[in-house]
Amino acid sequence: MIIISPILRLVLKIASIVLFIVTLAAAFGGYCNPEFMTLPSVLVLALPYLAIATLITGIAWLLKGRLIMAALAGLTLFAGWGTLKDVTPIAFSRQAKSERHTFRLITFNCLHLADTTKSQLPGNRAIKYLTESGADIICLQEMLNLEDPSEIHHWSRGAMDSLYSVYPYRAGSINNDLKVLSKYPVRMLTPVNPDPEEEEYWRPRRRWRLFEVDIHGVSLPIVNFHLSSYNLTDTEREVVTEIRGVRTAKRSYTEFRYEIFPKLGAAFRERAKGVRDLVSTTEGISPLIACGDFNDVAGSWAYRIMRNAGFKDAYSETNFGPVNTFNQFMFLFHIDQIFYRGEGLTALKVKRLPLDTSDHYPMEVTFELE
Repeated sequence: MIIISPILRLVLKIASIVLFIVTLAAAFGGYCNPEFMTLPSVLVLALPYLAIATLITGIAWLLKGRLIMAALAGLTLFAGWGTLKDVTPIAFSRQAKSERHTFRLITFNCLHLADTTKSQLPGNRAIKYLTESGADIICLQEMLNLEDPSEIHHWSRGAMDSLYSVYPYRAGSINNDLKVLSKYPVRMLTPVNPDPEEEEYWRPRRRWRLFEVDIHGVSLPIVNFHLSSYNLTDTEREVVTEIRGVRTAKRSYTEFRYEIFPKLGAAFRERAKGVRDLVSTTEGISPLIACGDFNDVAGSWAYRIMRNAGFKDAYSETNFGPVNTFNQFMFLFHIDQIFYRGEGLTALKVKRLPLDTSDHYPMEVTFELE
């Protein structure tokens, strides 16, 4: 024990230092353009888990009386706080000045209103939940045609009529998967890109749409986005869960390096282009809400483009701790984002809703509009 204990302690110290370095790399990974390097963007995805591991490691060293190692853990979290405060925020909901000026918005990648967990039940749980949600505006992603029974799980005329009675105003085109349901008049706008060449490139593949909702005489622009996904197959998504030993770990590593990693890099770069297009096209529009399936996390390169354009993160301003919005294949990431900017518009509360019909949870935000 006299010989083994110091060796074991040295190994634990080295492992802890490696953890601290990787955590710092993840915290600053969003500053690295994915056009040049993919790995930092991948590390950002794991930042919440790395930060929690760093915190637990620091506490363990502190309890053992190893103050230097505990201090290194603390310095790691302190150095990365600029990103961590968005990933694992320390904030609380706010009170509205007047209930007359508040409205609730749900953003939901509804997966064509499928039911991935309880498909054997009669009816459509997602439609019923949205109908009874009480939200004023619903932004849907992955929804082509609400009137297509072949697209929607257990479609029925009665269920749709109930939904339409609550949300008599609807906007969106069957040419894309972005829809808005509203209790207030809503229309889809056609923004003009300031760069004609960019417009020619992005118009056919634009992964966002601009809508305008008239709330008691106030015109509020809303961007509903569904940015590029990683396009991983179910087999590729299960790589992590398949690790059972050295042999499976080696096979998973090979698949990750040569098949998954290139797809991740392509998705990071595509989202960066999409966000730059969104920011440049909506420049000068304020107030403005931008929400939906961002397919990337707080602290990422695409997220920083939005923040640098003056957008605030409604979740990081009103919540305590991290949350996941994607719920399958152990990829428990917060990739559904709610941004906003402009005077007179304030996020009061954001919560994840418990509906589990899709591979994404819906997010609900309460805004105050002066």
